[in-house]
Amino acid sequence: MKPLKRVGKIFSFIVFYAWEMLVSSFILAKDILHWNKNFKHGIVAVDLDLKSDMAILAMVNLVSMTPGSLTVELSHDRKKVFIHTMYLDDKQEFVHKIKNDFERRIKEVFE
Repeated sequence: MKPLKRVGKIFSFIVFYAWEMLVSSFILAKDILHWNKNFKHGIVAVDLDLKSDMAILAMVNLVSMTPGSLTVELSHDRKKVFIHTMYLDDKQEFVHKIKNDFERRIKEVFE
C-alpha cells in the first residue's frame, strides 16, 4: 500500500474510533445516570478474518477500550473472539457491526 494511502486509512480509522468512543461513552453514561434496567447483555462469538498478530491485538484491545464492550477470550487458533457487550439487542447486528466497522478498518490499516 502506498504511504499516503496508508496515512489516509490510519487517519480515517482514528476519526472512526474517536467517534465510536464518544457515542458509546455518552450512551453508557446516560444509562448509568438514569439507571436503565433494560440492558440485554451477553457474550457473542465473532469469527475473525484477521491474520497478523498486530491486527488481532489491535482488534481485541480496541473492542475492550470501547465503553460497553469487553473482549473475554480469543480462541487458541485465533479465528474467533468472544466479546461481552452490554447492548445485545440483535446478535447478528452486533456481529455485523464488529466485522464491518472494526475488523474491516483494522484490516485496512494493519494488513
